[in-house]
Amino acid sequence: MNAAVPDAFGDTLAEDAPDVSAADALAILRRHYGLTGTARPLPGERDHNFHIQTDGEGEFVLKISHPAEEAGFTDFQNKALDHILAVDPTLPVPSVRKSLQGEAQFAVGVGGSAPRIVRLVTYLPGQLLSRSPTSAAQDRNLGIFLARLGRALRGFFHPAAGSDLLWDIRKVAKTQPMLAHIADPSRRAMVERAIDAFEEHAAPVIPKLRAQIVHNDMNSYNVVMDASRPEVVSGILDFGDMIHSPLICDLAIGAVYRWPAEGHPLAPAARFVAGYQSVQPLEAEEVGILFDLIRARLALIANIASWQAERFPAKREYVLRLATEVWASLERLDELSSTDARRYFLDNSNPE
Repeated sequence: MNAAVPDAFGDTLAEDAPDVSAADALAILRRHYGLTGTARPLPGERDHNFHIQTDGEGEFVLKISHPAEEAGFTDFQNKALDHILAVDPTLPVPSVRKSLQGEAQFAVGVGGSAPRIVRLVTYLPGQLLSRSPTSAAQDRNLGIFLARLGRALRGFFHPAAGSDLLWDIRKVAKTQPMLAHIADPSRRAMVERAIDAFEEHAAPVIPKLRAQIVHNDMNSYNVVMDASRPEVVSGILDFGDMIHSPLICDLAIGAVYRWPAEGHPLAPAARFVAGYQSVQPLEAEEVGILFDLIRARLALIANIASWQAERFPAKREYVLRLATEVWASLERLDELSSTDARRYFLDNSNPE
């Protein structure tokens, strides 16, 4: 079935971007930054990114945006990174390297494509969270880190923060046409239940809650941990889904990737929330909808990944890389009521 992307969302997920070679990346690096080295492609949803190892000037990520990406949105990311480093210089986030012309970003055609925005940011070393062993200390430290990041962004604003993103958890109901790409009827019904619960419990509350610019994508492929101490966060990547949104939505997204373990399925998420609350206490109304937001994010992942896998077969492995965990989480959380989950979070996510 060919369900289209819902109207009013951007084009960067709707069309694949023309390919960029390592040679193209190195030519841009030499011409615009005066740097030489090696370029290794990095996986990405919509942009082309390269890990650059320069000859004597450190490591970077060269980011070549999707042709449909607007200059205002990449400017938003650049200025957010500058703001974070000014407010909390100890937070490990990438910093922007300016071009020889002193530009944080510029547009260039690559391989005959329409002009694409190019940026260079520092590379954060470490081991991806997705490949790191889990622990209770890690759950808590990730929550602390996300709260610190939110506090660093608290006083920041940018006109692009109101962009219409497909990954905006508040708009999960708009992805319902994508349900057609989930072949298993029982799985489709689970996703529908998660969306219905969000619409019933969370949607009416959201307009009343604290909101600011947030990272909006603390997934296990966007966080790097210390390779020798996997409970220690060494950086957060990819600010491409930033948005002005309720703080609790940002927290719910991070909580999703504390996958259910043995025992209560929300135990790792509750430890994550406890860490967050040790820096940024939550309000009762925020805790009250956290479970519904977590399920909504899982529904969003299931819908978008199923749609992308069909639309872009070459990226199937990438977009479905978390499918096993997502479906297992949806199944375990589907067994809980919103009331029981709310009570569990209230009883188990207080800072120690």
